Amino acid sequence: MRPIAQFIINLFIFLGIGLSTNTVFAATFDVLDGEYKLPASIDPAVTTKAKTELWAHVWRPNTGGPYPLVVFLHGNHGTCGKFIPELGVRDDDRIDYTQTGKCPEGYVVTPNHLGYSYLAQNLATYGFIVVSINANRGVTAANPEGKDTGLNLRRGRLVLRHLQELATWNAKGGTPASLGFELKGMIDFTQVGLMGHSRGGEGMRAAVAQFNDPDSPWPKQINRLKFRSLFEIGPVDGQTNRILNPKGLVWNVLLPSCDGDVSDLQGIKPFDRMLQDKTEIKRLTKSSFQVFGANHNFYNTEWQVSDSLGCRGQTPLFPFLVGSATQRSTALQTLIPFFRSNLGPTPLPVFAQRFDPSYPLPESLTEKTFYARGFAHNPYTSKDFILDDFDHDTGISSQNVENQASGLLDYAHGATSGNHDLTQRAALVSWNQPDGFLQINAATGQGVNINNYRTLEFRVMLSCFDERFEQTCLIRSKPTGDVNFSISLVDADAKLSEPVALKDYAAVHRPGGSVQYSPTAYIRNEILQTVRIPLSNFKNIDLSRFIGVRFTFNRSEKAAIYLANLHLTRTPTNENASIAAVDTSTELTTVAQPALWKNTPMEQNKVVDIRHLRTEASATERSSSVVEIELASTRPFTVGNALPTLMIKDKAFNLAHYPTGDTHQLVFTLEEAEFAKAQTGDPLIVHMGGSRPWVFGALDKTVSH
Repeated sequence: MRPIAQFIINLFIFLGIGLSTNTVFAATFDVLDGEYKLPASIDPAVTTKAKTELWAHVWRPNTGGPYPLVVFLHGNHGTCGKFIPELGVRDDDRIDYTQTGKCPEGYVVTPNHLGYSYLAQNLATYGFIVVSINANRGVTAANPEGKDTGLNLRRGRLVLRHLQELATWNAKGGTPASLGFELKGMIDFTQVGLMGHSRGGEGMRAAVAQFNDPDSPWPKQINRLKFRSLFEIGPVDGQTNRILNPKGLVWNVLLPSCDGDVSDLQGIKPFDRMLQDKTEIKRLTKSSFQVFGANHNFYNTEWQVSDSLGCRGQTPLFPFLVGSATQRSTALQTLIPFFRSNLGPTPLPVFAQRFDPSYPLPESLTEKTFYARGFAHNPYTSKDFILDDFDHDTGISSQNVENQASGLLDYAHGATSGNHDLTQRAALVSWNQPDGFLQINAATGQGVNINNYRTLEFRVMLSCFDERFEQTCLIRSKPTGDVNFSISLVDADAKLSEPVALKDYAAVHRPGGSVQYSPTAYIRNEILQTVRIPLSNFKNIDLSRFIGVRFTFNRSEKAAIYLANLHLTRTPTNENASIAAVDTSTELTTVAQPALWKNTPMEQNKVVDIRHLRTEASATERSSSVVEIELASTRPFTVGNALPTLMIKDKAFNLAHYPTGDTHQLVFTLEEAEFAKAQTGDPLIVHMGGSRPWVFGALDKTVSH
């Protein structure tokens, strides 16, 4: 950025003058780009079980330096594709390159890493070096490991190997000639940001965790490396034997609400866990940004076939083939402000307002769809007053004070819906008559003084899994949200402040999600969003004698909601919060599939073999007996990011691999003891993300050998 532009922004911030995130300063750098690709080899730093390679595309400003570095990592996808002229797309339905480094005749190598060029080119114009890693060889769709089912620990080590090589070139020169330019002295390794899509998201968390391990060799090999921030798009969670949290990072997760691959939006789980983390010392923002109508694949321009067949309760931003410029714009308008707000020697904090739900979003976003934001500026520190995390028995607040409830159908503390982490606690509240209330109490007697706090924060979502509200939840959504209630503060004399309305601060929509394999099969994603209300907006109340917060359910006739993480924080909020909404929601919208794509021969599925094997013992693992169940289908098994799951009756198994480059075959590995519990006649079904299940009939254990 030109010095004068930077000076103006810093002056505005210093003087406390409001500066909208819509303010645009022209990009100042022309950009050079090129690619390096080192020979494939067995690299023990990454894995000894397959050949991997260091292959990436680089974008850098053409002059000056050093610059902050942002590293991109794609997710799980086919590594070989063939072009279909009639449809104008490439179908990536093979993984030969993963295993052999070559694709069969008629196929090309899928450049998975180039699918984020639209983000990288833009970011580089603002003075960042961007490196997008190709993880095809030995990682993408490769054979999993028992403790690393999604190979995301391996992905993390691959990222660290790239950083090790980049650090050498930065210090000594010697950049590969194929790149077309030097990197010596160009990279500021104290300012490193990360972006991961799909399994790449958890892979980036794995890179940070493995770098920071107490016995890690990486800090000595990558001098002065400091990870600052991480932006994830539709990530997975829980595909390794480690719990991977974005600790020590400014972090945001973009959740495509119509995701047909990672269809349960499990990327919200790290946010849940970080709200409970008591060990993060610095004030590092965590946020979520749910985009209604967005699918999984089309944030990568190289992934040219939609993972989702349509949306329930929201309008798709995508067709079935090619991609979506509208959807890509939602990444451009979040990822770019994210890194500009937190990375580099002179970050621009004003751009962080994009993720704070008390600030309105720009019209360039709201004219396309609607959004739900989660936000925590200061997760779980002594600077917050935890009123209720609903971690006690029903009726008792986190301050060990008895709550009050009246006129409700239900009020109970417990876990939230299946989208959230198992550790996330909430209160389920439902009503079907006006003026019922729930009062969360945090003090008794003369109350407590909360004049030093600035903001009331809580998380909320509308629940539709209760059959009493099912039909209500299926009707058309309203642009300003589908539930409303009043919020008041309460003092020691049981006096209530003037109430404020939820709809003045947040539009809470009915849960919708991806249509899967038929219009009646769809995902309902219940995701908590954050509401932030300035304490100054609660009129006629004595804040020095605060007792609690009352939610009065007098503005919507009936509903079921979850409430979570009710806090007071010293973090200021936008005093002029307003809601900008757009009516884009429909009850059910499917995307048209080309006839050529749909009209495939009748699907045939069969169990090829059931093999009993004895695994070889390694230096770190004991030998064991396993069973391999090899399956084949005339319909390819999707190469996606959600783990493939074999259901044998009601038991789920996730350890699976493709025996060849052909994705019409899939092998599941079970422990012998697990297989022994299955019975002849048990149904066999394979699930992969939101794809139509593969049905294999009844298990016949007599054919195993």
